[in-house]
Amino acid sequence: MLEIKIDKKMIMDLLNKFIKYTSSDFIRKIFNASTKISFKENSIEIKVFFLKYYIKIHKIPFTLSGVYEFEHNLPIYLINKNKLPQNILIDKNKIYIYIKGNFFTQNTYIDTFVFDNDKVIIKLK
Repeated sequence: MLEIKIDKKMIMDLLNKFIKYTSSDFIRKIFNASTKISFKENSIEIKVFFLKYYIKIHKIPFTLSGVYEFEHNLPIYLINKNKLPQNILIDKNKIYIYIKGNFFTQNTYIDTFVFDNDKVIIKLK
């Protein structure tokens, strides 16, 4: 069984890139200076100063390609949705990430997808 592990540092780098291209300079500076991330009970907890946000797994596709659905309580009014990549959609309390299919992703099946021990762990069948 193959495992894909994404560590906390990579998640922070991805969030920093996301914030960089979709938010104002002020929001970016606050985020970079004071953000702490932890992984608990299949959710990512993001603490910025005294505020606490989460991103939680809601639905995952059977294969690596498809639509990944997450619940969240992020302040989406601070995000410029026009600057998001085309494969990411953010609603009031949902995030949808579409992974385009190719030969590899359509034929690789997901066994488990969890947030645990400061890592995202994807176990493949």
